[in-house]
Amino acid sequence: MRIKLLLVVSLMTVILYGCTKEKVQDVPANAPTEQNAGQQVSDTATEQITFNFLELSLDVDYSATESYEVEYENKKSGIEARLKDERKNEKLQGDAAYTKLEPLFKQLTFDSTTPNDEVIDQVISVFHIAEDFQSIEVEVEFADGNEKEFKRIK
Repeated sequence: MRIKLLLVVSLMTVILYGCTKEKVQDVPANAPTEQNAGQQVSDTATEQITFNFLELSLDVDYSATESYEVEYENKKSGIEARLKDERKNEKLQGDAAYTKLEPLFKQLTFDSTTPNDEVIDQVISVFHIAEDFQSIEVEVEFADGNEKEFKRIK
């Protein structure tokens, strides 16, 4: 009986450990955090914010088996980043994903008042999304606290 209990506990520990997300360790000092969302930001603080969003989720479907996905979260507990590109057979998370995504994020200039088509066009351009996509969906939590969803289906 003890052996079974020990095996179950050991197996659950391994499973739970495998489910944890890899946090970004190399975080820039000027990255916005959840703490400053919804607060008034002074002009000098605005210059220090790297991105105007705390969370960004991008999902591009090319077919039933091919997609491009980006997940970015900047919370009090840390930054999490993930990139999955099935066309290039690329899966990155943590620092590796953040390193690849940061220059792209810096090119995004839209905010919570930008029209849907403009946001989607900008994302397609910045992330070099191939024109043969079937659908694209972007979910964003902005640094000002607004949350928006942008979609385009062909």
